[in-house]
Amino acid sequence: MPKLRTLQSRLQPARLTRLAPAPTATVERKRGSAGVADRERIRRRDCGLCQACAANGATSLGVAVDHKVPLWAGGSDDDSNKWLLCKPCHDAKTAEEARQRAAGGLVAG
Repeated sequence: MPKLRTLQSRLQPARLTRLAPAPTATVERKRGSAGVADRERIRRRDCGLCQACAANGATSLGVAVDHKVPLWAGGSDDDSNKWLLCKPCHDAKTAEEARQRAAGGLVAG
């Protein structure tokens, strides 16, 4: 009886992510008690108000300390690159940054 041959697979390995690789010079985010202290300092500096809403003449309670320029795009982890945002503003900014990152980087818009 002849030996059966095994067919070779035509499947390619799955890509694990659609995101572009982060730049190699990415700044490390502060974590632990240093990160907690930073976030608390930004909340006090911004008086607990969403800075994006304040720029548009509205008043909203800020809940998330966010990087204005994301670390993956070359932003720094300094206080000057951080601001307090309300949940809707933070969610919208995060979604836009995810679209930009998936497209390969920051897109002027």
